[in-house]
Amino acid sequence: MRKKLTAQAKAKIAIEALKEQMTWAQICSKYKVNQPRINLLKKAAEESILRGFSEKTNRALSAAEEKNEELLKMLGEAQLELAWLKKKSRLFTD
Repeated sequence: MRKKLTAQAKAKIAIEALKEQMTWAQICSKYKVNQPRINLLKKAAEESILRGFSEKTNRALSAAEEKNEELLKMLGEAQLELAWLKKKSRLFTD
């Protein structure tokens, strides 16, 4: 019967595999899991780490783009208001 692992146990196994301080056999005997499962957990952890970093970058980029759009909108409104004021001021100077 297959052993059910908690998320915490999976993380510990993946960290041990990523550290590469123990042999596969040592990790297998310590956590009572087989080598293919350790490989799967290691790959899943690597992908999760990479995804975490890329999502953080994407969120920061998205926030910067939103701020840029807001500033461009404000600039456009200011330019429109300036043009309107120039047009109205000509009425008083002519």
